[in-house]
Amino acid sequence: MTNLEAFEKPFHPDAVEPKLRAYWEEKKFYKGVRDPQKQPYTIVIPPPNVTGDLHFGHMLNNTLQDILIRWNRSLGKAVCWIPGTDHASIATEAKVTKMLSEKGVDKKAIGRQEFLKHAWEWKKEYGGRIVNALKTLGISCDWDREVFTMDEEYSNSVKKAFVQLYKDGYVYKGHRLVNWCPVSQSVISDEEVNNEERNGSLWHIRYVLEDNPNESLVVATTRPETLFGDLAIAVHPTDERYQKYIGKKVIVPVCNRAIPVIADTYVEKEFGTGVLKITPAHDMNDFEVGARHNLGLLNVMNPDASLNANAPEAYQGLDRFVARKKLVAEIDALKLLDKVTPHKLVIGISERGNVPIEYYLSEQWYIKMQHFADLALQATRTQKLNLHPPYNFKIWEHWLTNIKDWCVSRQLWWGHQIPIYTCNSCGTVHCEEHVPASCSKCGHSELEQDPNVLDTWASAWLWPLGVHNWANPTEEQKKDLDYFYPTACIITGADIIFFWIARMVMAGEYFTGKTPFKDVFFTPIVRDNLGRKMSKSLGNSPDLYEIIGQYGTDALRFSLINQIVPGQDIHWANQSCEIGRTFANKIWNASRFLLMNCDKYGVVPSAYDFDSLKSKPNDLIEGWIVSEFFDVVRKAHQGIANWDFAQYSSSVYEFAWMIYCDWFVELIKPRLNAEHDKELAIGTLQTACRVFDGLLRLLHPLMPYITEEVWQAIEPARNGQTIGFKPLPEPTSTFEDESVIREMRDVQSMVSAIRTVRGQFSIHPGIELKVSTRDKTQRFGKMVPMMESLARAQFSFGGEKPPFAAPIMVTGLPFYVDLEGLVDPEAERIRLNKKIEKLNQSIASTEKRLGNEEFVKSAPAHVVEGAQSQLAANRNERSVLLENLAMLGAKV
Repeated sequence: MTNLEAFEKPFHPDAVEPKLRAYWEEKKFYKGVRDPQKQPYTIVIPPPNVTGDLHFGHMLNNTLQDILIRWNRSLGKAVCWIPGTDHASIATEAKVTKMLSEKGVDKKAIGRQEFLKHAWEWKKEYGGRIVNALKTLGISCDWDREVFTMDEEYSNSVKKAFVQLYKDGYVYKGHRLVNWCPVSQSVISDEEVNNEERNGSLWHIRYVLEDNPNESLVVATTRPETLFGDLAIAVHPTDERYQKYIGKKVIVPVCNRAIPVIADTYVEKEFGTGVLKITPAHDMNDFEVGARHNLGLLNVMNPDASLNANAPEAYQGLDRFVARKKLVAEIDALKLLDKVTPHKLVIGISERGNVPIEYYLSEQWYIKMQHFADLALQATRTQKLNLHPPYNFKIWEHWLTNIKDWCVSRQLWWGHQIPIYTCNSCGTVHCEEHVPASCSKCGHSELEQDPNVLDTWASAWLWPLGVHNWANPTEEQKKDLDYFYPTACIITGADIIFFWIARMVMAGEYFTGKTPFKDVFFTPIVRDNLGRKMSKSLGNSPDLYEIIGQYGTDALRFSLINQIVPGQDIHWANQSCEIGRTFANKIWNASRFLLMNCDKYGVVPSAYDFDSLKSKPNDLIEGWIVSEFFDVVRKAHQGIANWDFAQYSSSVYEFAWMIYCDWFVELIKPRLNAEHDKELAIGTLQTACRVFDGLLRLLHPLMPYITEEVWQAIEPARNGQTIGFKPLPEPTSTFEDESVIREMRDVQSMVSAIRTVRGQFSIHPGIELKVSTRDKTQRFGKMVPMMESLARAQFSFGGEKPPFAAPIMVTGLPFYVDLEGLVDPEAERIRLNKKIEKLNQSIASTEKRLGNEEFVKSAPAHVVEGAQSQLAANRNERSVLLENLAMLGAKV
């Protein structure tokens, strides 16, 4: 028999979820196993950084991945979802350095090896926290395959790839400008630079002409402290104001060095004075100008952003901003400061150091990228790779057709140390996977490894390969690589489309000749109710455990996925989970209803069985619910196939709540409560159970906990199994009878319209209403008794319109709900007019606020949106009330 006692009210996720997680892990249901009879389906998890706890973006993309994994597992594919974490070199090193500093420990004082011990301890703690959070989220990875990007096997793959690129001629050392973080004193990638608009100043400084001390050119600059590195000042070639100065020289203030006046189209005539200082070693654009004019490079900064020996002695060792104040004061004292004006500017802020970056002249390792960009472009142009949403193709093309060489070295200790070894005797450079025993040129045995580590992305781009020990696989790993690679898809944020996605495609194509995945889905950005991007630094990223503790994991997963609209951001508030929680309770209560009736009739609940629904029942109600079920099966499959996850979630939600629970259950209650036709009741109950079982299977990828718990509890004999391995209902038009769906939806429209009138006029639900129409066709036929039962109404056809009635329009026909004796027309008019008057006042007040440009401009976006929503709701309510007055024959 059934397990009805398991269904307490309400559903308690805190009791269910830990139990099911332990059950899934114990049974190792999610182990990826090769099966030559099955189609493989693989995802490699975008590895979270071991820098702290999961953020909201992780919750979103891991839920989406889990939906796809569970969906394809139920389709009978050999599924393998490989989890892991990323060492995140610069971010983790910054965290560990800060942690040590707070304990009074200096990173440099303890040295590299001791520091790395602390970093591994950090990884052990935070890597474990991340894995536990992912498990709490219910994701169904094969945890036995967990990989960390600095595991020995993975590190060997990183070395092998770098060595191969070096020997193939793609790696070189270059001296150029890089993004430099003065705090970590390392190169950082563009992805680790946050551009912020800030209030700044334009300093207008006079550069005196070398041949005429009484004449000068005024330069407008936002960075006077880099003045010591100036190698020219520039004007636009067509700027008539400065034609006569081109080719002359001016004197750099304070350091009294002569530099040329050059002409370059980079200069904007309208900006500032139309004269720019050119400092090639400290500005990316100036670097390009300097290269065009062979100006050379003059670096005036130390790695910590203090001024170096190329600055005058009085400035050497000063912090850049301290030097700025001192220099401006000296220039002013020399009567060379023309003026200072306010100026808004965009500053690159180091995400890790939280300070303005420097464009710093440095010697670094680079990878030539043109060939790899061509490989990535070829993948999308031949549709071996698809991007979703498709508007990302344009961004993809633009970046890859304008690609620059990749700076892959970082001045850090935590990470993959670059496998470059230099002979201490003759200086010969070796690039090898293992430490050379001796120099290949002179035989000397002492070789020094390059102290730098690789950019995190230069290891992460091997992720789909490295998880299988690509460098030196065992026989089993080789079989896994051949079977589970390429993967099916990758899901991630669009902000790393180039830093990671494009580079994984490049690596896959170059090292294996295969695109590493067929599809990329870019998740929307999750923002708070103020429109700010969720981030740990802002402190606005919700706590996973807090949400789950309050609402449950299924509620979080459903409510998050249901808000995805292609091309739009998600504006999140924890209260959004309320809809998911009530939905879970709805499923729970429907289960209880079915089990109560199965116990009543001694019926073992019937599982979903495709064959059992082949012969469509002659019964209208059963035929309708089967048709509606296969309609939602089709929509769910379409949603997943089209990467429209909200279509999947909303269509299953609407079927479960509105069609199955609100309508079907109400329709079959009379049958289940009637004792005279037991055979009809049992048949209906079996259909109800089969459809419900199919619904649980459709819903399981999105809400795994409650669907597993209900599925297990419905039939105790299922213990030791999982719903996750049960086949999904397949879409088939054979069972979709559109005519039955239309007929029943007409019934629903009629019943809903009558219920609306009942609510509008506050008529008690127990009172039977009279509904009539002048039409004599009785087009509802055998459905009339059903409508009468659901609406608690009596229908008549072909009569006259009652003198006092509420009109409703259904299937293009006017029907009338007789209000005689049920509503006092005069009292109702008074009541409605009072409500309309209040609404008019509210509408006028809101319209006045929204008509105030200052309010709309200065108020927070959510306040304005709230006012607009309230206005629309008030207008809609007023419209309904005016219609009701019209029904009463009132003049407004």
